[in-house]
Amino acid sequence: MPNEIKSYSVAGKVILLGEYAVLTGLPALVAAIPPRFQLRVGKSRSAEHPKSPIGRLKEWAEKEHWPELSFNFLDPYKGTGGFGASTAQFALAYRAYMEAIKSAGSGGELAEPLNWKSPLALYRQLMSDESLVPSGADLVAQWEGGIVHFNPKALSCSDLSTGFDWSCLLVFSATRLQGRKVPTHEHLERLSKQGFPNGASELLKSLAQITDEGFSAIRGNDPVKFGKALDAYADTLHRADLEVTGAFEDRMALRQLPGVLGVKGAGALLSDALIIVMEPGSSKREDVIIKAQQRGLVLIGNGIQQEAGIKASLG
Repeated sequence: MPNEIKSYSVAGKVILLGEYAVLTGLPALVAAIPPRFQLRVGKSRSAEHPKSPIGRLKEWAEKEHWPELSFNFLDPYKGTGGFGASTAQFALAYRAYMEAIKSAGSGGELAEPLNWKSPLALYRQLMSDESLVPSGADLVAQWEGGIVHFNPKALSCSDLSTGFDWSCLLVFSATRLQGRKVPTHEHLERLSKQGFPNGASELLKSLAQITDEGFSAIRGNDPVKFGKALDAYADTLHRADLEVTGAFEDRMALRQLPGVLGVKGAGALLSDALIIVMEPGSSKREDVIIKAQQRGLVLIGNGIQQEAGIKASLG
């Protein structure tokens, strides 16, 4: 790699539909969102937790005799979590390694952007000892950018950024609320011990049907139907005891406001974020934002824009 410090950036993510179901191979809808995570690459060693995705990647890189790199990771959420920090670290480090390998071999840059299937395959391989192996939906959406329909069983990915009015969505972070953030790794381990997914066939059937209805709403540019899908998905997880109390209370408080078509949490136990579908052009939008902020939620997306995938530049 050239002596110049290389920097990389990748989007955050929010799951719109697909929590839990995607772990079993069912599709998910994931949006890439700002602010972006950043990585600066150096030459000296840096320490990461050995069980984290980036820690596992660095151990793999050493065994494979990849170029030795160190990483300075910049997290816009300052460690509060919930928007794809661990997959962002993995994606950024993988991109840096691939460019370093290419440069070491030929002295040049990567000729073409890497396909998302390469980092996804290694990510799932390195995480395969987990009781519930992560689907990698977060990683794919962050790598690709846009609003991604990801089907892990078919290993397919399509961008749904166009054809639907994504400006009608509001996205709030909930992870700064005391006791709200759920450590995903620990939660999935407990869920596995409780018999998921083998004992959850009816739940997964319901989630798959609701997700299909959500995709149908997107294809038809129907925010009313999409809002109903979000409501139904959250209600179904709530009945399965897969929604934290705080997320449920936020949903109930905000769902009744004028102009709101649907509300759903996002992430493990729907605890990380809150997604609200508004009536297009509603005059009540600012009122809803104020009410959510009064509950301690932090607005991070006033509408969802097309956010680019992974980027590289000279720092």
